[in-house]
Amino acid sequence: MSSPEQIVLVVGGSRGLGLGFVKQLTQTSATRAIGTVRKPAPDLEKELPNAKFLLMDMTDDASVVAAAAQVPELDVLIINGAFGARDPVTSTSTATLQTYLETNVLGPHRVINAFLPALRARKTRKIVVIASSSASLAFQAEPTSGGLAGSYGVSKAALNMLVVQIAKELNRPPANEAFTVVPIHPGWVATDMGNQHGPGGQDPQEAAKKILELVATLESKDSATFYKFDGTTMPW
Repeated sequence: MSSPEQIVLVVGGSRGLGLGFVKQLTQTSATRAIGTVRKPAPDLEKELPNAKFLLMDMTDDASVVAAAAQVPELDVLIINGAFGARDPVTSTSTATLQTYLETNVLGPHRVINAFLPALRARKTRKIVVIASSSASLAFQAEPTSGGLAGSYGVSKAALNMLVVQIAKELNRPPANEAFTVVPIHPGWVATDMGNQHGPGGQDPQEAAKKILELVATLESKDSATFYKFDGTTMPW
């Protein structure tokens, strides 16, 4: 029999926004929070005894498969882990661009596929991918838009297309598995990546709280929509 708890797994749960998600989730008794970490995190386990932490590197097939084997049921999968820096495309090596794609596109792809059986074991079936305004072609094409997104933007735009295709494949007739699959732009958050732009970003826990509130309202019909953390939509 399935657990009555909501089971939520956060990929990249050791710091920043991902850790913010885990901390917010542990504040609800009806939620079982699972975070993935690339290295053992005894301090986190001590700080958050109500959360479970799994070792997983989403760039490694065997690591992802091993982690998925420990999660037979799952309501919500939040993919937060990403790689990003200031790397203009014209001065970045192909090998570095490949690292972006490996982490930000292929990583989520292997994670989603590995955890689909666990999601199918429940009825909630939500997949949330933390995206970025850097992924918006419309925004990036504007002459007066923010700073150059570079290699990070290329990978995040590809990630958005991955999310759209997964949403369409899981919800197409005749199966129509009623998955909710969306990318969400978290806004400017005071994480290691966000702080590259200077001070002033949202507190990670506050940003996580807003996103979780949005996720709770989303349904299958909302799939393949690019959301901002406040519930408004972003241009592709």
